This record gives sequence, C-alpha cells and structure tokens, in this order.
Amino acid sequence: MSQAEGITEFLSELNESDSLSALRSAHSEKSALVFKVDSHPTPIKTFIENFLDKRALLPSEANVVKIDPDKEVSIKFNVGTEVFFVKTFIKSHMNRYYFDMGSKVIQLKRRKEPRFMIPKKWAQTAAILGSSTKPEPIKCNVVDISLGGIRFEITQQHPTYQRDDIIKIKFQIYKRAEVSTMAIIRFILVRPNMNSIVGLEFAEITDVQKERVSHIVQDINMFNANTKQ
Repeated sequence: MSQAEGITEFLSELNESDSLSALRSAHSEKSALVFKVDSHPTPIKTFIENFLDKRALLPSEANVVKIDPDKEVSIKFNVGTEVFFVKTFIKSHMNRYYFDMGSKVIQLKRRKEPRFMIPKKWAQTAAILGSSTKPEPIKCNVVDISLGGIRFEITQQHPTYQRDDIIKIKFQIYKRAEVSTMAIIRFILVRPNMNSIVGLEFAEITDVQKERVSHIVQDINMFNANTKQ
C-alpha cells in the first residue's frame, strides 16, 4: 500500500468471474496491454485480438519479439480509469502468442476516501433515476460507499451507459435519510450472466446530502467495530 497526495493505492485480486469480465472489457475497448521481457529493451505494447478455447490471443505482430514461455510476466492494462495487472505466462501455438483466460487478474485500486461495504442484512434501496430519453428508474443495490462516491449493482435490464455519463441517483441505507444527487460514471464492469457493477463519483452534491453520506459511513464504522468485538 502507498499513499501520495491523499490518494491510497492497494492491490486486490479479482475472483474468476470479475477477472473474465475485466479481460473481456479490455478486448472490447482494445485496451493496450503493456509488459516487459528480458529479450526486448523497451516495454511491449499489444492488445487482446480475440478469445479462443479459453485463450486470450494476441495479434500476429507481437510475434516479432521472442518471449520465454517459462517466465511469468506482469501485463498492465486499463479499463476506463481502472488499472489492472495479469500475472501469467505468454505461450505460443500455431505461430500465435496467447495467455490463458483463467490467469490471475489483480486490480490496482486508487481512492481518496476508503470504501465501506454495506452490511448484508441492512435494508436499502437504490436507483438510477430516469431522464427524458430513459424515463424509467433503474433499480440497483448499493455494494459499497465512501465519502466521495458509491458503487451500484444494477439488478435489472438497463440501457447502455458509458464512462463519464452524468446521471441522477438516489439511495437510502439502513435508518438514514434518502440521498439524491448527480453522479459521474467512472467505471463499468459488465459481468457475463451476472449483474453489472458501476462505480460512481458524487457530483453537484449539496452539503445536506454530504452530511447524510457521512452519517451512513459512521453507521457502517460503528457496526463493523461492534461486530469485531
């Protein structure tokens, strides 16, 4: 863990489903994959061209570099503003480099404020509110919250959102008053056969709404402290 200019960074290993989702998002966004090998003086930059038989295939141009299949590499890539690493071995088959889709994926998490998971038994409601083009509210669950933002699990079919979209949200957690504010979509994780996760940064939030969020965080801290006793 490191801290600079008030931002805390730490690494979090993803489960199998979220690992696959991150790799699929990297493929759909044509995210750059960057890694180093001993045989090349500068970092190699490539991308995931396709998936086949549980393999992430790299484009044929990557073959100009000799890669040792017995040495593990750390591949860095971005999905939106989120940073990920894949710890894996790059292998070759039919003159194509690839790595296993089941490889370990680690997310570098950066946050100005710590996040707090919502206790499972707490009552809560949440929604992305409608607009002139998307009139119906989209029901959600709150995954976690911080003083600066929140993560929603979208529990129903929804329109396609994009990073940096500004949306209106509302949520009510445990015994606290409802919070209604604008938010910026900073992260989207589309998970096959599972609900999507969106990371949101509060925007245009009033002092009253900030205080309500602070009270929710205080409640969770108190709950966690009492649970550990």
